[in-house]
Amino acid sequence: MTDAQFDAAIGLIVRGNKDGLKGIYDAYARQIYQVIVGIIKSPMDAEDLTADLFMKLWETASQYKPGSGHKRYLTVMARNLAIDFIRRNSRQSFELDDDEQNNEIADTQDLEKDVESGMSFAQALECLNPKQRQIVDMHIGMQMTLQEISDSLQMPMGTVAWNYRAAIEKLKKRYKEGERYG
Repeated sequence: MTDAQFDAAIGLIVRGNKDGLKGIYDAYARQIYQVIVGIIKSPMDAEDLTADLFMKLWETASQYKPGSGHKRYLTVMARNLAIDFIRRNSRQSFELDDDEQNNEIADTQDLEKDVESGMSFAQALECLNPKQRQIVDMHIGMQMTLQEISDSLQMPMGTVAWNYRAAIEKLKKRYKEGERYG
């Protein structure tokens, strides 16, 4: 979904037309679920929070500023819901690393294609730590740039790049070792 299509869907929601919400849900429910489950680690709670996000989007659609980058907007909403959930339930603390060095990321498009061809996206993510899983899901699954991920997670660009590169290397190693999923 493009920014223009998202803006149009938000316009429908503001006018009370549920087709706008359905369009956004169809385009992003899976990715939003992945962001949330990557943070809270509970599939059942992640399903509930994903539904909550869409209810909140329905209620607050008029507050969205067209052209402000819908992927970041949805990711920040999902992240905030997940963090609020964790705080409410005192299950765990959520910390962001600020001490990573700024590292440039190598071109990984070929690695991504190799990894994606050998295992399903969800299965591949299972071998990663939660931070890596979230970054890879946002970059490949939601097609966000590393800078958008950095902004959305309020994490230094170097940390995002380092975690992404480490995740791709881990996936590449598993793929080469023959731990392919079918």
